Amino acid sequence: MFDFSLSDINTDNPSILSVVYALLMSFILATFVSFTYEKTSANNRSPGHFIQSMILGAIIATIVAQAIGDSIGRGLGMLGVLAMIRFRTNISQPRNMIFIFASLALGISCGVFAFNVAFYGTLLFCTLAFLLSISPLKQYIKKSYNLRVTFESVDRTSVNKVFDYLESKNIAANLLRMDTISNLGKIEKECNWEIGQLPTSDELTIVEDLSAIEHVKTVRLSLRSDEEII
Repeated sequence: MFDFSLSDINTDNPSILSVVYALLMSFILATFVSFTYEKTSANNRSPGHFIQSMILGAIIATIVAQAIGDSIGRGLGMLGVLAMIRFRTNISQPRNMIFIFASLALGISCGVFAFNVAFYGTLLFCTLAFLLSISPLKQYIKKSYNLRVTFESVDRTSVNKVFDYLESKNIAANLLRMDTISNLGKIEKECNWEIGQLPTSDELTIVEDLSAIEHVKTVRLSLRSDEEII
């Protein structure tokens, strides 16, 4: 006969009700963490699957913690299995990675039935996240532009004309790289500039002016942002 008593929690052989309670607790707390992330991330452009990954990751952490229990052998076996998995998702923003860790941490806490730690830890984490989002330490988004120009000739005259145009428009540009490439037997030159800020919002005019320069083949002006896109 199944034991549905929550008062008798055994990490080696937990009852069905205690397992369900741990999973539900993990789901609720992870949802709260995801809600906090969405509301405290300025200009949030992360897709929905990143929000879902925090919730599902917490549930998986709960299942793993319950499967291991107090067994050292299970823990070493699970460590070996996880070591064979290669996670290739690039998360360049430390703040997003912290939220992922928070979801996994609360999932582990629920998995070992440390519900007080999971609840109060999540409450404190989310409260601090909200306070930091309105404090002077709030998230700062740095926007920049990437300018890529391809020249039909390796003559530096056209490159110098691009420099002169950017200087005439008071556009502070930093040359990142200059490559000489072969395209269908023709030697071309490609230059990449990083532009911190445009003095005008008319990007189309800048692209048209640069395209009109002699020997310029293609002009690409793309917006970059430090805000994480997953």
